[in-house]
Amino acid sequence: MSTFKKIISGSMWGMLAKILDAIAKFVTIPMLIGFYGKADYGLIALAFSLNAYLRLMDLGMTTGAVRFFSIWFANDEKEKVVKVAQSSLVFYGVIGLINAIIFIITGYYSDHFFHLPPSQTTVFAWMMYILAASTIFNWMSFVVRQLLTACGELGWINATLAISSIFNFITAFVAIKLKISLPVYFLLYILSTVIVIPLNTIRLTKTNIKIGRLLTPKWDGKAFKEILGYSMGIFIMSIFTYSADSLRPIVLGIFTTKGTQILTDYRIVQTIIILVNTLGGVFFQVLLPITSRSLALNEKKKIEELIYTGTKYISIFSSIMIFVLMVNSTIILHLYVGKEYEHLSLWLIIGLITQLLQMHLTPIASLVLSTGKTKFLIYSSGFSCIASLVLTAILTANYGMGAAMVGYCGYMVVQISFYYFYYVPKILDLSSVKIFFKSFLPAVIIGIVPYVLIHLMDNMIHTRSLPVLLIINTIVMIVVFFTLCTAFIVKPAELKVLWKKLV
Repeated sequence: MSTFKKIISGSMWGMLAKILDAIAKFVTIPMLIGFYGKADYGLIALAFSLNAYLRLMDLGMTTGAVRFFSIWFANDEKEKVVKVAQSSLVFYGVIGLINAIIFIITGYYSDHFFHLPPSQTTVFAWMMYILAASTIFNWMSFVVRQLLTACGELGWINATLAISSIFNFITAFVAIKLKISLPVYFLLYILSTVIVIPLNTIRLTKTNIKIGRLLTPKWDGKAFKEILGYSMGIFIMSIFTYSADSLRPIVLGIFTTKGTQILTDYRIVQTIIILVNTLGGVFFQVLLPITSRSLALNEKKKIEELIYTGTKYISIFSSIMIFVLMVNSTIILHLYVGKEYEHLSLWLIIGLITQLLQMHLTPIASLVLSTGKTKFLIYSSGFSCIASLVLTAILTANYGMGAAMVGYCGYMVVQISFYYFYYVPKILDLSSVKIFFKSFLPAVIIGIVPYVLIHLMDNMIHTRSLPVLLIINTIVMIVVFFTLCTAFIVKPAELKVLWKKLV
């Protein structure tokens, strides 16, 4: 499969998986809350939060492993792949064991840790024991996904994730229909997430290495050390990124004088932004192994095409998605949480613009991480994180939750500056001017045109139906955007070339 097809296939399947997962949660969460009650469903949220937090124990190994596996596959260094894969199974097995112990202890002493009433203590304990039983297999399955990602099998991985989301959806309906107890539902949910592991394992035949040999745990400290050193840098950088995001509501809570309702406003806006961020993350997942292989093979022309052309098409996709949400921001907030939250639309727009800036950097960021020269990126992430939180603290008194959106926008502007003024010209030896003004900015300008046009048309559209207005705005935005796009950015001849590559 060509590089272009791999990018399209991986991205489309990735977005489908994310959308299905979002729909499944959007539909099933209210149903499950209604069936089990708000208090008992809170146990599920607590269990998921604990499980998600422990994912930090990955230490950046996933990014590091994908990079090195991609390079070794490109150079046909299969012996290195085998040694590190075997060592990674030991590493993740140990982490899984530690997780299992934590879950067992948490379940056994749940009444002390969370002050749960007796009716919930036993239920939560069983949920922890179920997580403990599955966590080793889940952690060790990371190695399988890393190998498949490095082989360019992102389409397959995301297809199996879509299957898992469908099973999650079915599980919720079955639980409610058959009036299944909460621990049994939780068990079925966990099974629906691990059911794809055998499918991914079988797919390892694409590596042209015997599966039995790849998946035999065997420690080789010397081989594993190469990945660990790189991954720790990614881990430190991730801590800064995670802190810039997760500490914002805490800073708001400390410096606000308006009470805890400011955090509710923040969570409403952030929920929408997280969905966009998740879809944008698909591009990085697809591009990292491709850029790593291209660097390993010293394919300079291919790398330039990935950066210049990749940024252009990601900017087009990101712009249409972001501008559709921006032009409908007030309507979305009204339909989502009520008319009293429409005033948050300005802050939602600022958050969406920040996401647009972040998403267009995906090809550059994937190439930077592929080079392994991440030391300066760690410094820039730390500086950006501190600047973002200070800005949030300063602005909270005057702008409320909007300070968090402005603060994160500041974080992204600082990061972009580091990329454009240091990494792109000095590390990647590419043109920052060409990337920004030719690959990114045209799509943004074209998005602004229908955005302004729709606002000018507000007085011409007479309807009180918000869903109808949302549909009209969306259609106008898409039609005008793509008309201008085919006229000024992607010419018909280029579309024909892209179509030939795709088919």
